[in-house]
Amino acid sequence: MPKTFKPLLRLAPLLATLLLTLPGAHARDTLDADWGWSAVSEQQARTAQVRERAQDAVPSWQSRASGGEAQISLHALFSAQAGSWPFEPFVNNGLFRAIAGYQSSHPRVLSIGKGSITLERLTQRVNNPEVLKRFRDGYLLSYPLMIEADGTLEITDSHLYLFTPSGTALINQGTLRVRGSTVESRNEDHATTTDRPYRPFIMAWAGSTTEIQDSTLRRLGYNTHLSRGLSSARSNGQPMQQAPARVLLRNSKVDELSSIELQHALVRIEHSQLDNMQQYGIDLSGSRFLLDGNQIRAVRNQSGIRIRGLSQGLVENNLILKTGKAGVEISEQSGDLVVSGNQIGASDTHGVLIRNVAGGALLVDANLIANSGASGVLAENLQQGYIVGNRIHSSRNYAISAANPVEQPGELVIVGNNLGNVGQSMIRTLGIQALTLGDNEYQLGPLLQSVLAGDTLPLQSLLLDATHKRGCIIQVRPATASQATFPANSACPLKRAGSEPDLSAADAAQGLRQAL
Repeated sequence: MPKTFKPLLRLAPLLATLLLTLPGAHARDTLDADWGWSAVSEQQARTAQVRERAQDAVPSWQSRASGGEAQISLHALFSAQAGSWPFEPFVNNGLFRAIAGYQSSHPRVLSIGKGSITLERLTQRVNNPEVLKRFRDGYLLSYPLMIEADGTLEITDSHLYLFTPSGTALINQGTLRVRGSTVESRNEDHATTTDRPYRPFIMAWAGSTTEIQDSTLRRLGYNTHLSRGLSSARSNGQPMQQAPARVLLRNSKVDELSSIELQHALVRIEHSQLDNMQQYGIDLSGSRFLLDGNQIRAVRNQSGIRIRGLSQGLVENNLILKTGKAGVEISEQSGDLVVSGNQIGASDTHGVLIRNVAGGALLVDANLIANSGASGVLAENLQQGYIVGNRIHSSRNYAISAANPVEQPGELVIVGNNLGNVGQSMIRTLGIQALTLGDNEYQLGPLLQSVLAGDTLPLQSLLLDATHKRGCIIQVRPATASQATFPANSACPLKRAGSEPDLSAADAAQGLRQAL
């Protein structure tokens, strides 16, 4: 049985048919539903479907076989001609200026195709130290390197340095495998040859495969288009039916990248550590993904994880600390998402930020969210959301704040959460057309504090009596506050005397604070 609805099933014998209304609607709208076992089962089934659809979107992974030894070549880079599309996005971002400062002739690229080759063998075949040479504990690449659609580069148990002043980059149309290795930029204290920042980067075009396992990426990328460290995209020069890029990052360390920015990709990022990121930790758009068991710390400017576009998948069991914006940001997105079992702390704004999410359902469940600079969960224009079984503590504003435009259909379930130590009210809602509340625990401060705010404030005493004192789970629909009534024969019994609140959330939040 999914853990999400264990609180609902535990309270099922206490559920009752309630009739509630809220201010803001033009006409009375009532709820006539049996909140017993059938309603709990329906909600459980709907939430399980969200999780199942998100799980179905997670890409499987199987390494592709390599052919014989690859062919290599050095050829000129020309823009605005057939076959130049892999490099055209970088014409104005400093890459070609950096190349021109190192290569005396027209800019050239090292190309791999028609087979597979190791880094050691590639160095032997190139036999040109100005392009690629042995260096310290590995190899130093000084030319941009293109992996063609039928090529594979294997970097195994090695160290690849990408020389910054020469305009080095890894452009992948085929397969790049990095195993037990380190890939990092190296500057050698050379002055930059461009009028703007530049650092080497890895770019994966649609149709390619990038596998990074048990490895380290360090000091890659800068804040410009498709050059932020590890990126993927589909080019206008590629057919629309081209398969998405496949990106695997597993058991690896990522340090001092601008972002991992993946568009139109099949993504698995698992059990990896991301530190000192400049923009975002992980930025996904139009992708199917699994983000599981990662640690994201110290994201300087933006959110730890951002999800946009038609994206589906799971964000599970991650530790996200000290982000310049939100811990998890979901914006302008459609598709089923699950954000579950994460620990999110010390976000400068919100723990979870949700804006303009439609065309799918969002499940936020079993997360610990603490020490947020604004609200624990902020949702604006969310059509279908389930916020269930979370522990949200130490937010400067609200624990949960949700607002929708007037007259927009929207459903929000807030059940089984432990909320406490917030600067304003625990739950604030505005314009939510169907709001389900129940089984939430509130740890109030010593000062007089309102539990509810927004549309539910006029009904606070009735709602708390039903949900907190009597143990009911109820659904609220908009009408006028003067019409709000409870049935005289309410079937919700009083809670047993002497019951104590669950303090585990506060203890967990304290532990998270100590980890910061």
